[in-house]
Amino acid sequence: MDAQKFNRLLKKIKYNKKAVDSIYDEYSPKLKLHFQRRFGNLINPEDTVEDVFLKLLEMETPNHVEFPTAWLFRLADNYIIDELRTKHQDEQYFENISEEFDLEHIYVDIEVKVALSKLDNLTQQLLYLHFWEGYSYKELATEFKLSYSCVRTRVSRSYKILKTIL
Repeated sequence: MDAQKFNRLLKKIKYNKKAVDSIYDEYSPKLKLHFQRRFGNLINPEDTVEDVFLKLLEMETPNHVEFPTAWLFRLADNYIIDELRTKHQDEQYFENISEEFDLEHIYVDIEVKVALSKLDNLTQQLLYLHFWEGYSYKELATEFKLSYSCVRTRVSRSYKILKTIL
């Protein structure tokens, strides 16, 4: 769907069921696939897509969206990250992740899993929590009892290592 058509439908979304259906039909499969890749089994993709579209109906829509797919993905990612953060504010979440972290449960390509397996377990956890779940360096440093700079350095170096491998 091009940006012009998307913007026309977006303006009508509050009062026209066909506009909602058109946008939903176009973008829901892409969003579901994106959620499965990015968040794995932490969320239910079908329910989350519906929640994101409900949020879209409730929010003040912008006048013009230049890149509709990117805008919807960013909206969806922000929604999920907010939900996960509020759900997992508890320290036990981090304890469970650090005790039960298993690279096999991450939904990524085989090549990425192989590359990740070359990193030590702590770095894998930090990279996973930062990249896939959106935790900040500061949150990770607090929970893993590491310095902020240590977390930032480990994540940064792991990105470089993964780039060379992939």
